[in-house]
Amino acid sequence: MSLPAFTKPPLGLADQLNLLIARGLIVADPAQALHDLRHIGYYRLSGYAQFFQTGDENTDRHRFNPNITFDDILDCYSFDRKLRLLAMDAIERIENSVRSALSNYPAIRHGAHWYIDPALFRTTHDNRPFNHASFINTVKDQIGHNHSDKNKRDTHIYHYYNTYGSPEMPPCWMVFQSVSFGTISIAFRFLIDRESKPIAQSYGISHDVLSSWLHSVSYIRNACAHHALLWTRKSRIKPIVARAFKDDLTPNSYVYAQLVVMQILLHKIATNNHWAQNLRDLINNHPNISLSSMGFPTDWKSRSIWRF
Repeated sequence: MSLPAFTKPPLGLADQLNLLIARGLIVADPAQALHDLRHIGYYRLSGYAQFFQTGDENTDRHRFNPNITFDDILDCYSFDRKLRLLAMDAIERIENSVRSALSNYPAIRHGAHWYIDPALFRTTHDNRPFNHASFINTVKDQIGHNHSDKNKRDTHIYHYYNTYGSPEMPPCWMVFQSVSFGTISIAFRFLIDRESKPIAQSYGISHDVLSSWLHSVSYIRNACAHHALLWTRKSRIKPIVARAFKDDLTPNSYVYAQLVVMQILLHKIATNNHWAQNLRDLINNHPNISLSSMGFPTDWKSRSIWRF
């Protein structure tokens, strides 16, 4: 069966606002609403509007529930934007810590270019294959190894290639500051046990748990970097439920589980951080936000994990 053609015409700002009003949305300040539509965008706001609409295919699924205001939608948008910024604050510190660990632990035993040695990596893990040659090609692409890609090079990578003729690749502490966090996650996942174990132990968890958590954090990082909706996101990349944190990580498909992972890792990285308090403050400042949509348990504030 062939699918129909897309025929929706573009709408100007005034028509966008009139459409929302026709669907039952209460707009107290049309001029301000037009300003917000101009600078935020109708399509982005519609991602939050859907939670206030009937969703009923038998009538008009875009019809707003009674007494919903434009400010209700803006409140969700504002909360989600601040939640992404808060998540990125945690992820930045986690990311920097893991980059540093990968630069330090194996390098002490195997030298500055340890990552070039395929013997230090598994060929498979959790039924996922690893091709070391492909990994190195990815690293080369991301750091701008080829002269034709020199515009990709960070300052320290540029300095290396302009200063040294060999080895072919820069040292690990330069490389692991330049590649993506996804590549960092892959590098750790496939490290052999004797190399990955000391890194995982420094965070107080096993290799498999840290590997899973880094993968899930990388997924959230990408979502935040692309300004994707985080508030009600159900993750395709779920953090493994570590036995010690079973109650807080079950279920593990909601953003709450991702926030728990960030809190656990941050406690190891920066014991005096105020991230948990900042999360509480954000939620307190947006009392109308549905926490159940994020997977928050009703007693989350009293749980020990948030009192680290």
